[in-house]
Amino acid sequence: MTSPHHPTDFLHDLRLRSAAEGGVFWIDDDQLAVFEPNAARRVSGANWQRLVMHDRLVDMIRRRPSTPVRWSRVRTAWLTQLHRLTTGEHNAKLITRMEQIIDARLGEDVDLVMLAQDVAVRSMLPVALSGLTPREAAQIGRDLDQKLIRLIDRHPGDGLRHHLRFVAVQIRAGLVVRRVLRERASGRRARELDLADPVVDMLPELGMDRALDVVTSVLTAIGGPPGAAAASTLYEFARNPEWARRLGAELRGVDPADFCAAPTKAAPVTHRFVKEVLRMWSPPLLLVRRSRLSFDLGTTRLEKGRGYMLSPHMIHRDHRFWQQADTFDPDRFLPGAPHGPVGRGYYVPFGWAPKKCVGADIGTTQLMALCYLMCTRYRLTVPDAEKITMVYRFAPVPQKFRGRLAFA
Repeated sequence: MTSPHHPTDFLHDLRLRSAAEGGVFWIDDDQLAVFEPNAARRVSGANWQRLVMHDRLVDMIRRRPSTPVRWSRVRTAWLTQLHRLTTGEHNAKLITRMEQIIDARLGEDVDLVMLAQDVAVRSMLPVALSGLTPREAAQIGRDLDQKLIRLIDRHPGDGLRHHLRFVAVQIRAGLVVRRVLRERASGRRARELDLADPVVDMLPELGMDRALDVVTSVLTAIGGPPGAAAASTLYEFARNPEWARRLGAELRGVDPADFCAAPTKAAPVTHRFVKEVLRMWSPPLLLVRRSRLSFDLGTTRLEKGRGYMLSPHMIHRDHRFWQQADTFDPDRFLPGAPHGPVGRGYYVPFGWAPKKCVGADIGTTQLMALCYLMCTRYRLTVPDAEKITMVYRFAPVPQKFRGRLAFA
């Protein structure tokens, strides 16, 4: 789908049409909006079942089909690995990495959107791909940075030279991933506790091309949405001083070890705050897919091969499912709150099962850790915070969001 020239107006129009047409309607001749929660859950889940990875490039050239490998196998391996990566010890290491990145910018007037992206991506990179040399980490970082600029900047650059530079950076990052996988498999590089490592054991089945695709998908996942969510968290923290005080009162009284071991249990107010940030500003805004099956959706039929669009953001802002949907209020997640979700499937910041984002738990922990640091280690100063606005790119992005951080 071509990006609209005015994405805010485009989303506003989609919300009006969704409310008028029950959440399922044709945007154009080949794009069906599926913004009704039950229909979205059904289409998303069924379309993902039995999904296998594409053939390797060499197999396509030689017209030799590769061994089918289901994405569900990779997902299971990732979930097992993430269970090992979300202990108190590893959460403490994540927070330390976040501190190191923020400490380097103390006292400066900084673009808080870019700082949030930097903190989110660089602290999460070892979870995706660790054991890198400084040069390798820099090459991966440049690739993630240029992809991010394409997502959040309306004028990221064009022309042949720019395109060739973009491709060259991608190729160099891909060579790093290939080298890491190859050397781990041969024993020339140590195995690491990260999301790339299960792929090493699957190399004989996947082949290097598909293995590269798998690891690249992880790196892409940490290179945009987590940083957008972190920027939105800082945005609401700065704009809601009363909530900042409530978070501070809670977090300053929490034992750091308890927070690292079980953040959602140790800091329930902070958890509600993060959940409301993700409801209001879910990244990415729109998910465009191609249907692998045919679906009868009552008012219309989605045929196999046709395009469709999903959007947690549209569901989270639908006044049919959420009272005061455009009001930021974390207390809506208190048990029995009248303006809370009306049922299961109406709060989906990480997508729908069984394809729900595998990084949901660690992503929530990272956002809660950001709040923890803002309340216990740092003092954030944002001039005229009430004047800062959100615009819609691939995700909601605060505009002219600058400030200073100092030790508390």
